[in-house]
Amino acid sequence: MESAVPHQGLLYWLILAISAITVVTGLVQIVAPAFVLGLVGVNQDTTSEQLFATVGMFMTLFGAMLFQALRGASNQQVAVFWAAMQKFGASVAVFTGVQRHVFSKVAILVAAFDGLSGVLIFWYWSKNRVRFDA
Repeated sequence: MESAVPHQGLLYWLILAISAITVVTGLVQIVAPAFVLGLVGVNQDTTSEQLFATVGMFMTLFGAMLFQALRGASNQQVAVFWAAMQKFGASVAVFTGVQRHVFSKVAILVAAFDGLSGVLIFWYWSKNRVRFDA
């Protein structure tokens, strides 16, 4: 499959791996929300499990969108941009949850991963975006 953006370089492969990790972890959150809730130290009930499964669905969709944007034949840089924004938002949300004692301190690792992912994805987007003249 040919792409509008070259599939070369470490940054591209890191972003592709992040997209795949996001899909897999999102699917795990959909299928086994109680397991994920236990990892981040959240009180488990049907409400928290449903909310985590819903968040997992959005993670899966954004990860798949990013993967397709990177592997597709057309330039889909807007999808790459919004995937970076999703990662930044997720990082802030999880870190806020830790600050409010909703999540245990281990969730800081999740916030850090999402924040770093957002930086890498945004960097990739900024290096590869198409500039249009008015």
